[in-house]
Amino acid sequence: MKKHATTSLVWTERFLLPLAVATVATGFSFYVPVSALFLASRSLSLQDIFLLESILLGSILATEIPSGLVSDRVNRRWIILTGFILDAVAEVLFAVGHSFGIFAASFMFSGFGIAMLTGVQDAYIYDSLREHADKLSVGVWGHLSSLELGAGVLGSISGGLLATQDVSYPAFASAGCAILAASAVAFLPNQHPQGKRSKNSETTWLSFKRAAELLFTSPLLLYTAVASSASFVMFNAVFTINQPLFQATAVPVAFWGFIGATAQLLAAVYNHFAGSIVDSFGRKTSLLLAQGYGICGFVLMAVPHPVAVIAGFILTVLGMNARGPIIRAVANKVIPVHRRATVLNIASTVGSLVGIAMNPVIGWGAETNSRNTVVIIAVVLTLMALAWIPIANRYLTEDRAEQCVR
Repeated sequence: MKKHATTSLVWTERFLLPLAVATVATGFSFYVPVSALFLASRSLSLQDIFLLESILLGSILATEIPSGLVSDRVNRRWIILTGFILDAVAEVLFAVGHSFGIFAASFMFSGFGIAMLTGVQDAYIYDSLREHADKLSVGVWGHLSSLELGAGVLGSISGGLLATQDVSYPAFASAGCAILAASAVAFLPNQHPQGKRSKNSETTWLSFKRAAELLFTSPLLLYTAVASSASFVMFNAVFTINQPLFQATAVPVAFWGFIGATAQLLAAVYNHFAGSIVDSFGRKTSLLLAQGYGICGFVLMAVPHPVAVIAGFILTVLGMNARGPIIRAVANKVIPVHRRATVLNIASTVGSLVGIAMNPVIGWGAETNSRNTVVIIAVVLTLMALAWIPIANRYLTEDRAEQCVR
């Protein structure tokens, strides 16, 4: 299917339209370019910020598997709606918080919301595409990602400008958009993944056990769970580490929003054509390219010059976002429909465990020496990219994709 047809599908398919609207609304994360400054204005240190990230991952860890198990047995719509509502609560608490305890609660609720959206939302989208899912999924996720990033462009510019007036204004604006997103997904149609359940339905424990076996016996799925999730934690650190590096190289705060907007705009354009890029280069090479952008970006951020730091930040954001549509399509293809959300959430939980261990280390490194930290991250990402090559060579083919989970 051509690109314009995939784009039209997102805006005409009743299973996708509410999610598209919610994606745009949540993309307006006005506070992202100044998040560290905002939290610092509320008396938090960089170590405090990364501790909050670990609280976020801990709450995801506690909620992900139960939400996946429930969503594969009941109406997925309610799980997704609850996730967006919890995210709205988290954003409101973030905006009004003045103590570590309130911010900890905000990150905890945010983690609960993320846990209910990661695998469940991906499963909802993939199953809504029915028999055309494998062919269309990269393009659909690419377009949804481009929408989120496009909104992020406007949000980043606006957030940077709002912060020059009051550093709390971007947080309040983001809270309003989160409430709008929760309202949009209330219009999602129902989706029952096991509409024709057998009389001898599996117990919850058996469903969990079989989903875990599926994950841990599949090198392809295990890679997306561990290496990919660990990569995301390191990529995501760029939104905090970049700020002391911007300050060290005298990049004016007023420009931070525009820099973030440029990075997100480039990523949005790239992901808009994600389906075409994968068609041209294949999923193996496309994922290596995405990882390579991030590696080059982190290396450039270690150079003590504003142009290098800015270019590195832009490349890192591009690499972080370019990975998403490909990884989602790879993982969803090899998971049976009645286990999709459960397996995806167990995989994400494994990734959360990795993140909980990594975030304090990254936080300590950022506090001690931000430039050395980005170099170490680049080295680790390189090793993960190299690990992808033999896995993709062996399992990522049209003939073997279904066999790799046996």
